Amino acid sequence: MEAYEIRKILVPVDFSPIASNALETAIAMCKRQLSTLTLIYVIENSYLLFPPEAGGAGAEVFPKLQKDANDNLANLCKELRVKHDIVINHIVQAGNPADEICRWALHKKYDLVVMGTHGASGLREFFLGSNAYRVVKNAPCPVMTIPGTQQWLDFKKILFPIRMVPHALDKYEYVRPIIRKNSSTLLVAGIVKKNDTGDFIEMKKLVDTVRNRITEDDVECNSEVHNCENVAREVLDIANAVKTDLIVITATLDNSLKDFFLGPYTQDIVNHAKVPVLSIRPQQGIDPNVEMESITSTSLPLQPWALS
Repeated sequence: MEAYEIRKILVPVDFSPIASNALETAIAMCKRQLSTLTLIYVIENSYLLFPPEAGGAGAEVFPKLQKDANDNLANLCKELRVKHDIVINHIVQAGNPADEICRWALHKKYDLVVMGTHGASGLREFFLGSNAYRVVKNAPCPVMTIPGTQQWLDFKKILFPIRMVPHALDKYEYVRPIIRKNSSTLLVAGIVKKNDTGDFIEMKKLVDTVRNRITEDDVECNSEVHNCENVAREVLDIANAVKTDLIVITATLDNSLKDFFLGPYTQDIVNHAKVPVLSIRPQQGIDPNVEMESITSTSLPLQPWALS
């Protein structure tokens, strides 16, 4: 693959504290990576389908909603442009929020999506919180989810867990720009299930290979191998113990369900991590004939007026 660079970052905003917190992370990354930043605000189409007496806005109110959103984002972009000296623009789009984020990420070839996450419990835990779930599942680029618990402006300690799954090492190329710009230290943690002696030996070899590859980049790197009952829980426990600033995971899909659900490993980590998580899908990208079908069939056309 070509060397991955973070040149264009897309940030969903809804003016909530959690979204604003993720925006601060994205701004800090833009300044380090010399990236351009785009804010996207999505007016939910379900809100437009119902008249005001039914709790919606009604289609006739859409022009005002669109104008207000454009005005608010234009003012925010102007303020951030002056304050941080960054290149920033914005998009206003009607549709399903997660679907529009993915469509614009694909349409404009963004390198990274940075978005806030609420965490989840119960049924919301299973579905990863619908917007974050759909974005991590469908985005054509890596997705960084930012918990709203505190501000994350740099990443000095990065946890790099490895499992015995295909393409587990691909994610290193995606995290290299972050490591370089943050002067990060990396902990490579091989994770295998208990009593899998063969996997433990193979994992030890794999971890050594990865560590040697990383140290060739003059990156400070430590490594270890863990036996555990629950892989996701072990990753989270390691992250808490070493006080990491970022977890980098391979976001695998559950093929037994025709790729409809993210694997429980991905769900558990994104839902419960107390620190940002960078989710990278193997062979990152979208088959436009498959996964994007459900998105384009329910969304409004990309609007030429939306990008400013």
